[in-house]
Amino acid sequence: MKVILHIHDLIMWSTCLANVNNLLEASEDDEIKNIEVVANGPAIKGYLDQDICQKIDRLQQNRGIVFSSCAKAMSNQDVAKESLLANVQVVASGVYRLVKLQQQGYLYIKV
Repeated sequence: MKVILHIHDLIMWSTCLANVNNLLEASEDDEIKNIEVVANGPAIKGYLDQDICQKIDRLQQNRGIVFSSCAKAMSNQDVAKESLLANVQVVASGVYRLVKLQQQGYLYIKV
């Protein structure tokens, strides 16, 4: 199973990360193969928050979760790529990334 979580609102980061943890805990024998979190809109500023970044870093190190940031939202909100965690992948368009992953069989969850 492959899952994508879409976060648009900055205030939803704790819920998003809790959902990722819940998915991992509930899955049996590596049932979930891939998880990607795509942030766009105001949620991209979560990648600048130290507490959120620490939790993201742990998830990436322990589980290989992919975190993506929308370049268009970053431009609109004056967030430089250099200010993000090194392992956050910047995608041209968050919405386009969501569509492409769903075409690849990812299940969509809106946070």
